Amino acid sequence: MFFYSAWIQKRRAQRKLMEEAETRKLMEEAETRKLMEEAETRKLMEEAETRKLMEEANTRKLMKEAEVCKERDHQQAQALLVTLYKLQDAIGPLIATQVYNSHFCPLISRLPEELLLCIFDFLRDDVVALHCLRSVSRTFRRILNRGSIIWRDEWYRPDSSPISGDAFYLHDVYNRRFRRLLQRDGRCNNCRSWNDAHSDSVSEDCKIIQTDVLSDDAVPGYPRCDVICCFACESNVLCCHACDFYAHDLSQFSFSERHKSVRQCLGQQGSVQLCEHKQITWAIIKSHIEKWRQGFKGSLSDLKGFEDQWQRCLESFNIECHDPSHDMRCTASEAPTWPRARLSLNSSTVVLSLQWRPHSRIDALSLAADGRIPITELTTLFQTLRTQGPVDSLCSPCRPGALPEMALLSPSSTLGRFIYYMKGEDDGTGPPPSIPPLPSKSRLSWMRHHGSGTNGRQLDITLHYPTGVSGIGLSSQCLVAAYKKDIKICGSTVMLIPDWIEPTHDWLNAMDTRTYSHPHASHVRPQCEDMACFNYYQRRK
Repeated sequence: MFFYSAWIQKRRAQRKLMEEAETRKLMEEAETRKLMEEAETRKLMEEAETRKLMEEANTRKLMKEAEVCKERDHQQAQALLVTLYKLQDAIGPLIATQVYNSHFCPLISRLPEELLLCIFDFLRDDVVALHCLRSVSRTFRRILNRGSIIWRDEWYRPDSSPISGDAFYLHDVYNRRFRRLLQRDGRCNNCRSWNDAHSDSVSEDCKIIQTDVLSDDAVPGYPRCDVICCFACESNVLCCHACDFYAHDLSQFSFSERHKSVRQCLGQQGSVQLCEHKQITWAIIKSHIEKWRQGFKGSLSDLKGFEDQWQRCLESFNIECHDPSHDMRCTASEAPTWPRARLSLNSSTVVLSLQWRPHSRIDALSLAADGRIPITELTTLFQTLRTQGPVDSLCSPCRPGALPEMALLSPSSTLGRFIYYMKGEDDGTGPPPSIPPLPSKSRLSWMRHHGSGTNGRQLDITLHYPTGVSGIGLSSQCLVAAYKKDIKICGSTVMLIPDWIEPTHDWLNAMDTRTYSHPHASHVRPQCEDMACFNYYQRRK
């Protein structure tokens, strides 16, 4: 019995050892599986991390390659622009563009016109794109002619004629879009990013925003958005002590002025530049009108007498700059050509008119062997005028170096056959058998909104004979460039109520940006200090 009990205990002990061994084996297998799973997980994680690093490296490589390509394209574009600008300085903008296209854009001349027509047909709904194409190539202009089915009738100016050369134009909406495209390339990266974020509400000028509200005078079928001054977009108002407690919108005050007990609006702080030596403040104009009002005699019922005194008030306002650098008269016996500011009446609006009329003798230029005027001489002449007078503020270029004067001197202009263009295709503007004098009534004119007081510009190039000159040939004549700009001051009926005379929208936008504090607001473009940028804050608009 004892032997049987011992055997049972021994078997139990063996079974226990076997169970413990089996348990250890299972635990070891589980541990092994766990280690294998962890190793597999680590392997998968390492592979995923490797793939991620490879993807990031590949992304960085692609971004770097894209950046290199972008920089290379930018450098190539800048190099081509430099080439174009050098050509423009050497042979004039019109012929320079022709030479540039023939050398650097040969694709236009190689493609068959059937393929070009297919391209135009694909773009037929994009008016601005077609207008751009017509502007950059004579081939495109010839194909997209007045009879083209692609260039549709509604894009014609109703009163245009082939003689006037104004057969095509863009309506306001398209014109604004075209202007945006032209200006976008001239912006720095910061201004471009800011403008992209505000593209639906803000135009390209630093001080103007566009709203979606149609103006009262919009022409049916051609909607035009109101142009609203950025100084008038706040809902809160403050009294301006300089404007006799007239209430302005909050955005018409600098941040520091808003918290003063006696404050002055930006229109009173800033000034309009006549030239680099003369600034015109709002206080000067208002003081002149107030002085006239205090001396006003007679009855308002006497309309004729009232208008006479009114006219004397406007004519007596005369600000001139007598700096010797501005005197560009032909001979000493003629009147000096000082820049001047005058008040004038346009319809029922009083406007401040800024103007300068420099003279340039043709015999002072280096004429070509056949007696014509080299286009390079005219370029140098107009560049010189901009250093000696207020041309940049009266007639600012769309970009540095692009002279508005040169746009008037095309081969087809009145003066075209008297100008030597040096290169380019034969466009029928060769010299006449003998160089006669230019027609005394010849006049080249460019105007943008001038006459309404909305910061309009006007440029006229005319000719005359200097006093005391006996010759009658081309070299005896003189070129006169008249630069004009007008700014709305007030309505004529307000002149007798000076308390109602406040800085106008056009005055605010004509002010020299260096003479007032920038109005900080979310809808106002920050001042750009990049001199190469289109929105450089000191650049004339």
